[in-house]
Amino acid sequence: MTTRAPKIVPWASTAEYMGVADGLYSADADARRRGVAAVKAWRARGRVPAAVDATANLVEMMLADQQRPAGVTVSWLRHMYAMALIRFVNSIVDLEQKGVYAQSMTTLASRIGMPVWLVELRHACTHEQIPSLTVLRSACAQAYHWLDSYYWRRQSRALPSDTMDCFRAAASEYVAQRAARQNPSQSQSQSQAAPADKDAARKALKQLVGRLHPDAVRTHVVPVLLEPGLLVPEDRKLRAKFPDCALPAALLARWSSALRLFADAWGEARVFEELLAGIAGLLTPDSREHGIFEAGDSSIGTSHAATLVAWVRWVLESHYAGTERPPISIDGLLECCLRNPSYYSRAILKVVSDVDPALRRELRPFVDYMGKALAALVAADSKAAADPPKSGAPSISEEALLQEEALLEQRLAQALGAESKPLDADAASPTPPPTVPQAAPQASPCTRWAYAEQDSWSPCPIGTLGDGSIPPLEWPAWLDDVALRAAAG
Repeated sequence: MTTRAPKIVPWASTAEYMGVADGLYSADADARRRGVAAVKAWRARGRVPAAVDATANLVEMMLADQQRPAGVTVSWLRHMYAMALIRFVNSIVDLEQKGVYAQSMTTLASRIGMPVWLVELRHACTHEQIPSLTVLRSACAQAYHWLDSYYWRRQSRALPSDTMDCFRAAASEYVAQRAARQNPSQSQSQSQAAPADKDAARKALKQLVGRLHPDAVRTHVVPVLLEPGLLVPEDRKLRAKFPDCALPAALLARWSSALRLFADAWGEARVFEELLAGIAGLLTPDSREHGIFEAGDSSIGTSHAATLVAWVRWVLESHYAGTERPPISIDGLLECCLRNPSYYSRAILKVVSDVDPALRRELRPFVDYMGKALAALVAADSKAAADPPKSGAPSISEEALLQEEALLEQRLAQALGAESKPLDADAASPTPPPTVPQAAPQASPCTRWAYAEQDSWSPCPIGTLGDGSIPPLEWPAWLDDVALRAAAG
């Protein structure tokens, strides 16, 4: 099943979007004027929803009517009101024209709850005499308030500012109620409670889910579900264990009803694909930031990770395996695990191999490579811990650095004409370098490099010598023909 393409909008965030809505319906004229200006900026960025565009047009027209700048006549106001009303009806009603055969605008307006007389007034403005200014003012005001109830209030309901807090509270209450029902040591009064009271938390969660926008699954629902205490219980007895990563029956019974509710509300593919993506992102950190096989979130323990892998196994066994056309796609899960090898991405790939025999042969080289690399890494860490380097003896890198420094000194002396030994015993005498031009700035070309005493250091500007002079940084042309290695005999 193909994933839903992201929708591009001209606003930067939900806060900006709802801020413009508050401005357009504010009692302050300046706030409404700023809302209209924001919508004009959105039009320059990209496509603006028809309801947003119509609201801004109506607000701009009403502001112009209130201010009445010099030169504005009643005829001008009537024509501008008529144009705003025509564009409002056409842009909103045309969105409902989805059938093969065109339907009348009156039928489409009745379907979405728009007052029919606005459509008739639009027809009069287009084909007949333009109505009076009083009628047009009343019509635009009603259209303005109808847009508020038809569009803007639904948007504010679907995108609440405290969505994550509300869902976290509802999910926590649901888990607490389910845990109390599963606890055999609960009191008799609790066990004899009415069924309606037992399902109160699920009903509250169902009402909240019904008000949430489908895009909230990725931004709010899945991040909350992956917090400790929800899909991964605080009680370690209810967690899975490596290497089998089998989901405990009690934990599945606790969440089966809620997961079914989420799938019915938002779609099976959306819920479980986003859940798999969230688990993969939590267990397989970006190797470009953390390094190969380096854990990302140190707060995730072994039992926590095993439980998340167990949820991956359950999702794949319940909603992916055993069907010719799986309702969910695991391409994103595989890409995340293969691009970011880690301790837990290998476990997820093993689960995929167990569930899907067709992919087992293709994934086996990657799983084997990760296993060998992890074993080598563990062995290297163990050896480094068992045999710490001695503090007095130079390390291999230090010895290599000293050898490289000596080799560079010989090459520098050879380039500047100093007498030096051959680089090896069989090397012939090097070809003498060409004569240095008289304009060369070196006063003593045979002078070797030497470390200055620490007591002789003195502050100087960056890029200058100790005496404050700027050294010549040009590369002499004659050095291009000097062989930096001794010619072999």
